[in-house]
Amino acid sequence: MGYLEEMLVRNGVIYRAPDGSSSYIEGSLVSNSLVVRNSSGWVTHRIERAANGVDLVVRNVTTGLVETRVKV
Repeated sequence: MGYLEEMLVRNGVIYRAPDGSSSYIEGSLVSNSLVVRNSSGWVTHRIERAANGVDLVVRNVTTGLVETRVKV
């Protein structure tokens, strides 16, 4: 598991359910960013570059709010 995935698991963006279902990170061709999909395949979060161009932000797709930042 990579650093980004570990951080998202710690912050509750990606979950691992006891029944084996989980959310996962996937590349998005439409928005040129990474997305987090739930076990049903729906996009829940978008991972984008921050305004400073270096860090990453994790944005909730439903609310549009930034939930966490990843220092790179």
